[in-house]
Amino acid sequence: MTDRTAFLSQAFNTLARAIAEAGVNVDLYKTPETISKTVNRKVRAELKRLAVLLRRLIFLLALQMDLAPLKARVGSNYYEPKQEGAEYRYIFTMVPAPSRPCPHFLKGPVEPPTPGPVPAAPLIARWNAMLDTMKHHKRRARRLARTLQRWQAAGEARPHVPPVPHAHRLPATVALVSGGLTVQLVEALKAWPEPDTS
Repeated sequence: MTDRTAFLSQAFNTLARAIAEAGVNVDLYKTPETISKTVNRKVRAELKRLAVLLRRLIFLLALQMDLAPLKARVGSNYYEPKQEGAEYRYIFTMVPAPSRPCPHFLKGPVEPPTPGPVPAAPLIARWNAMLDTMKHHKRRARRLARTLQRWQAAGEARPHVPPVPHAHRLPATVALVSGGLTVQLVEALKAWPEPDTS
């Protein structure tokens, strides 16, 4: 598979199938009220591994886009009041938020876990967000390409792409996509301009 477009289409088909099967196999499409803790833990772990691959695939697509030069834009106001009665929605983020240590007063008391089923709504929302991201992957890649263009203009260092950890736990087809994505991203990032250190 030396042709990059053939690799991208095959990778998207493989990931779309894996994400869909992760929810369909445990009947998330039936929108149950509760699910067992074991199923919740298993599906969350599977979606977390697939989310890494989905981000890398969109990142590779964004690196291949040719965009017009940047224009000045008006900043957004993050301090606007939130609307009342907004429904619960999970947002699939492309760029991770910077991590900071958690203050001691936010950790809360230590309580033993309660037995029994857990609500299924957060897991269903996460699954639906990933399916929606697969559906609108070109739009997400275009937004990420703009972010990468701003990073390059600001002289940011080249992103580092390590191999996906625990790839042996993935199904064979998904593991092949994982290895191919790592190789393709390393090759695509060689064109990233070096930061000016002078």
